[in-house]
Amino acid sequence: MFEGIIGQEAAKKTIGSMITTDRIPHALLFAGPYGVGKGETALEIARKLLCVNGLKSDCTTCNSCKRAVKLEHPDLHILFPFRAQKSSESMSAWVDELQSSKKGIVSELYAPIVYEKSRQIVVDLVREVYERLLESSFEGGRKVCVIFNADRLNVHTANSLLKILEEPPSGVHFILTAEKLSYVLPTIVSRASVVRFRRLTEKEITAFLEKKHGLDHEKSVLYASLAEGSLKTAKAYAFESKSDIRIRSYDMYKDVALGDHDDAVSQAYSFSWSRDVAEAEELIEGFILCTGSVLKQKYGMDRYHNNDPENIVKLSRLTDIDSLYRLAVRLEEGLEMLGRNVNIPTVMTSIFYEINDTYRYKQHQRQ
Repeated sequence: MFEGIIGQEAAKKTIGSMITTDRIPHALLFAGPYGVGKGETALEIARKLLCVNGLKSDCTTCNSCKRAVKLEHPDLHILFPFRAQKSSESMSAWVDELQSSKKGIVSELYAPIVYEKSRQIVVDLVREVYERLLESSFEGGRKVCVIFNADRLNVHTANSLLKILEEPPSGVHFILTAEKLSYVLPTIVSRASVVRFRRLTEKEITAFLEKKHGLDHEKSVLYASLAEGSLKTAKAYAFESKSDIRIRSYDMYKDVALGDHDDAVSQAYSFSWSRDVAEAEELIEGFILCTGSVLKQKYGMDRYHNNDPENIVKLSRLTDIDSLYRLAVRLEEGLEMLGRNVNIPTVMTSIFYEINDTYRYKQHQRQ
């Protein structure tokens, strides 16, 4: 069971017990960091719930299983963060893009998909799924709704789902995933059985990259060490341009931290007309990793995720632990601001000033 899911022994044991006793709750909520297998596990359970040979069977080849794996089963409904339809856009073009994004979820095992912080689960899609769940099953069996990033449900869409979560029709199952459980509406959490997912170990990620993707051991170890326990992040480092943007984020961070006020202004100015939210999010996440490396140096943990120990040591001498923690909070707030559609120049300007101020702390003290 769950052969494709890496690690997560405790979660798999809990879910396995539910399956063997045939007591799957009508609502499951998988909570844990990005890229650790929550979505993959949700889709595997959905497939088993829809299998014509029953929940306890080892079947993977029946017609229902095959269609569920491709997200083509008529009784499997998927919700995930997506953009609203533009006023000037045709419905067919919007639906085509939606379907393409949906297929991306199962394009590969642990597909490194990142939803922009500003994207929410579209209310029209929630209403459509709500109506379908109230109808009879197409194939006379169960109906399953998988909701990725349920922490992106706003109050309006969450309340729409609450109506059916409170009094679910027979045979309807919800499987939700969330990175931040505190962001999920408490009334939804209270109606779901929560299963926790942990960060993966570097050993688990290294083994996956070597076995599934044929990467050599040295590169696999490097990407695993950068990934912060996320297999999808490790894959992004290995196969996308994520490593390039991480290097860029570190260079920016170092220049602003070791520079003066003018350096912060200069970096902020470079974002004056930026509209690339995904890029801004990646850069801020890189700043968070840099801050973590400096904190680890302060605590004597000697972990350098940017492979530049000399500058990490130098930065650690220019500030104190309290200032670093404050900066970490400000960086997280910056990500949240992007999620609320605050414009990029405003967010990045604030962040560069915060970084500069953090590493000028001791200079300020001496003055």
